[in-house]
Amino acid sequence: MSTDEPAPDLSDTARAASFGAVAAAYDAGRPTFPVDAVTWILGPGRGLQVLDLGAGTGKLAAIAAELGHHVIAVDPSEEMLSVCRKRPGIDTMVGAAESIPLAHGSVDAVIVGQAFHWFEHARALPEIARVLRPNGVLGLLWNNPDVVVPWVRRMMQALQGPDNHGTDRFDPVPTLLQSDMFDGVETARYRHWQDLDRGSLRQLAESHSRIATLTDSRRETVLEQVDAIYEASARPPEPLRMPYFTDCFRTRPSDLANYRRTLDAPVAPHL
Repeated sequence: MSTDEPAPDLSDTARAASFGAVAAAYDAGRPTFPVDAVTWILGPGRGLQVLDLGAGTGKLAAIAAELGHHVIAVDPSEEMLSVCRKRPGIDTMVGAAESIPLAHGSVDAVIVGQAFHWFEHARALPEIARVLRPNGVLGLLWNNPDVVVPWVRRMMQALQGPDNHGTDRFDPVPTLLQSDMFDGVETARYRHWQDLDRGSLRQLAESHSRIATLTDSRRETVLEQVDAIYEASARPPEPLRMPYFTDCFRTRPSDLANYRRTLDAPVAPHL
């Protein structure tokens, strides 16, 4: 899964915090998630209590809400959540994966879109297991551009640096398997596309943490490269179609996690 790698001289905290400053660009430029991918994680039913963790502007939360689930979006950025609040059917709370502001066993599912690689996993995974009900589900999703397409490969090189070929992926499976909080990992992949014009391609670029943390002059240089890619590749009035693979991972709390939860506090009742 693409980790949107930013400038190497910045800390993970600074890179993660950069998203709040580009909330509008993130919401306008980033793709949504395929309905089939969210259904694969949550199942075909309705009415689950779902936590979207690291929810950002609520693109993933909105899909879960449209599928008939009760959704709480949690994110450390008030700026991101201010955009999320404009979406119907979603409750919001400021909070972090390492300290989730919810009761023990209070949700049926935790979903994470484009954010798990930012978490401090040693602290976040026990917290996720704590808030999940027995037999609850943790679902992780990443939208990854298909860099087989030449203009997409050039775009990702512009965003990630000339030495990057757009193929960097964060694999969560080792992290999940090394934790004693979760058992087994299932995977699935879905294909989808995002229609972009010149402005939204720019906003997609601006929403990447590496670009958001550049100096103004360096950022404008990259955005000029993005504009040039659009001019060379687009055929207006047809939109420029960005191809994605959505990689999905699904796992459930281990017996140990369920046992620890019952020792700490009773499972919260269904609302």
